[in-house]
Amino acid sequence: MLWNDEVDLIHVTHSNDSTVVVSETVKTVFANKKSVTRSEFYQGVANNLKPVAVFEVNSFEYEDEQKLRHEGSDYMIIRSYQITQDLLELTCQAYSDVETNLARLRDMVEVWHNTFKDNSMGEKSPFAELLYTLPAQIEYKGGGASELDGVIETTNTATITIQYREGVSSNMWIVIDGRRYDINHIEDPYNRHETLVLYVERVTP
Repeated sequence: MLWNDEVDLIHVTHSNDSTVVVSETVKTVFANKKSVTRSEFYQGVANNLKPVAVFEVNSFEYEDEQKLRHEGSDYMIIRSYQITQDLLELTCQAYSDVETNLARLRDMVEVWHNTFKDNSMGEKSPFAELLYTLPAQIEYKGGGASELDGVIETTNTATITIQYREGVSSNMWIVIDGRRYDINHIEDPYNRHETLVLYVERVTP
């Protein structure tokens, strides 16, 4: 294959709270730039992404870098696809669009978890602890009601998008305006470490 371009593959290291870039490790490789197909573009738009370029690189040279630079422009790698054993395709979004996506996070949520401490009996007991207060985008999905043993339970669900945080798990819960929502499922769209999508549920008797 004729490699027509040079690109920088950049591994980004963030601070512990994932909000500040601490360092970038740059590796220059040869690549072949391609156009985004129509199906790739519309699939991206459906997931709040704007793919603008595709680069083919040697598989052995890509080591899960999050960022790519080409001719002075920075891109976020939003998808990697193995074409052959030796060839990898990297779908990219302009970094300015990534910043625009994060600007959508205009609500505020709290992330809580349990920490275990010794109680008066010398035993370990769970205590609720606030981990983060984060900007978020909240989409309420509705809910329903059910009756069990004469008790009516009301269920409310929502989808919450937050900036990517390492270690967020379904053992934690979200608090919105003083109300607890349990995390049922977590997605890191395209494994690009930009945002996390939390599918949450609130059950009240």
